[in-house]
Amino acid sequence: MSEPSDAIDLPGQLQALTRQLTASNPELYRHVALYLQVLRQVLPQRVQQACFHLATQVHPHRYAELPEERRRLLLGQINELVSRCSSLLTVEQLVILASQISRERQRRERHERQQLLEELSWDGESPDRSPEPEPLPPGSVQIAMAPPLSGASFLMAALAHGAGVAADDRPSDDEEADEDTDGDVQAEAQDQPVDDEQDDDDEPASPQDQSLWQAGRLPEDPEQVLRWMDGMELALGRRLRNLSHAINVELLRGGVSRSLLPVSLLDAVLDGQLETMAAPANLMRLPLPFGASRSPQAHAMAVLLRPVELELEEPRLRTCRRRLQQHRQEVRRMAQQFRRLQRRSRIHQAEQLWLQDIRPPSIPSD
Repeated sequence: MSEPSDAIDLPGQLQALTRQLTASNPELYRHVALYLQVLRQVLPQRVQQACFHLATQVHPHRYAELPEERRRLLLGQINELVSRCSSLLTVEQLVILASQISRERQRRERHERQQLLEELSWDGESPDRSPEPEPLPPGSVQIAMAPPLSGASFLMAALAHGAGVAADDRPSDDEEADEDTDGDVQAEAQDQPVDDEQDDDDEPASPQDQSLWQAGRLPEDPEQVLRWMDGMELALGRRLRNLSHAINVELLRGGVSRSLLPVSLLDAVLDGQLETMAAPANLMRLPLPFGASRSPQAHAMAVLLRPVELELEEPRLRTCRRRLQQHRQEVRRMAQQFRRLQRRSRIHQAEQLWLQDIRPPSIPSD
């Protein structure tokens, strides 16, 4: 059983790869910081353009009827929301939010596992459950045969648990739009702070998360760096989603919009669970599963800021994104090499232990 000639150098190769990654981390940090800097610069203009389209192209009659003081107040509130959000679009702030999102996901996964265990261990006699006609034996799994929710069903379910959506968000030059507003459901705006919900979990972060989301430091494991980059993308998407929702709340309060899409619908669109209609950049046009048959397709429009659309509108952001993608490819290559070296190192260690274990025990001399 021969030993590979380079096996003895595996620790050195792993250390060299770690040093290479550590040396590239400052560059990654600069790429992310530059992306966020450009985003902070372009965000006010992009938000203003999206709100301008809603106020002047979609609902011109409503905006024109507002008193001058109310119009100025609305624009001031939107600018304040963008300013508050921009102050949170830094690497340090996104790291904090990414850590919160990671803990949210862990809590959700723990809850789902606990529910699954309870369902698997249920003996059919729990008083908290409605009686079943034919209780399943312990350890059985019941598979629901109902089809998954369609887009319309998902939308209706979300509307039943969130704010109402009016079916009058068609272009204002359609005279039927005003006729259909009499039966609109007026939404009660549930304002969600732009600086994101506070994490109410008192449980400490896992050791892995503590090393991953250390302030001012990036991980020294390429797999963890990839997780760090993914977490930052999730945090950025959450910030922009919250800003979108807050702007939509102000448009409703200001009288420009008459409906408010719940956050769950915004998330469903961002996750690709709902199809949307064509709309200008940073706006979302969502078809509604109701409306008069004689009228055009009912839909709702709202602000929805997405990095991909912001990048399409801004060349500097695209340049920053391209650099981040190139860096990700390099880190992914390091991660693949790191995994191979770790596996070879474990194999080598196991082989050495095997050889050690099969040696006959030495007999002590008298």
